[in-house]
Amino acid sequence: MVNALAFTHVWIALGAAGAASATLIAQGYAVEAWTPLTKSGIVGIGVATGCIYTLQRWIKLSKHPQSMPPERRAFLNRSVRALATVWFTVAAGWAVGSKSLWNDYAELITTHFWMLAVLATLALGYASNPFSGGTGWRNIPHMKWPAIALAWGLVTGWLPFQLLAEGPQGWSLVPSILAQTAFVAGITLPFDVRDLGIDSPRLRTVPQLVGDRATLNAACALVFLSCGAFWAIDATTARAAAGFAAMAGIGFAFRHRREWVFSLWLDGCLILQGVLAFMLR
Repeated sequence: MVNALAFTHVWIALGAAGAASATLIAQGYAVEAWTPLTKSGIVGIGVATGCIYTLQRWIKLSKHPQSMPPERRAFLNRSVRALATVWFTVAAGWAVGSKSLWNDYAELITTHFWMLAVLATLALGYASNPFSGGTGWRNIPHMKWPAIALAWGLVTGWLPFQLLAEGPQGWSLVPSILAQTAFVAGITLPFDVRDLGIDSPRLRTVPQLVGDRATLNAACALVFLSCGAFWAIDATTARAAAGFAAMAGIGFAFRHRREWVFSLWLDGCLILQGVLAFMLR
């Protein structure tokens, strides 16, 4: 199950699409009112996430295989080329299927160029980037989880609103970005606890500095903070409920550090955001 869903990046792609959908639905933008650009863009967020995660894992496998969990490394050694072929074929299919919206996407890029450039730098530079001699954000001390959290905060807390015909803009979106950033930061920190045995000591990750118990407590605090933010800005309790499911997963991970807890349960809470938002709309 972990191989089929998590290691293929299907699960995290569904998480990106689910969390992006939840941002709109929970804040009152019903699915029935979405434009073709909104629907295509939400699917595109999921497809792009699958492609980027596959690319980053390929880079990591070639540059730093020792820093990957053994099960994932073994899976990628067998199938990374096939996985990349599938994902980029899916991306090509999405692009062709969205041909009628290419002008809309071009306008989106030109009108939000700098924010999208920041997002691309965070996402594409995670494993390898030109600003640090080819070293990715994950290999720079203290940068691993903040880079992930901020990228996801922008992708799922800011970008969905740019796909609407008319939606909030500018500083009004800061609470949405911060809420999703805090949520993803909280579910990401436990992965550093999982990787204590394989991360280089020079990275100075949070559990390396303060220990696993304090890290998991901090993770719960961040998710709890995001729940408060969701409660304040959302029209439903959907995302707050997903946050409580995430906190339960963090607590479970403290005693049972199995790959499925991290890759399916915690990442799955992003999917849960979308499912609950749809159900409780």
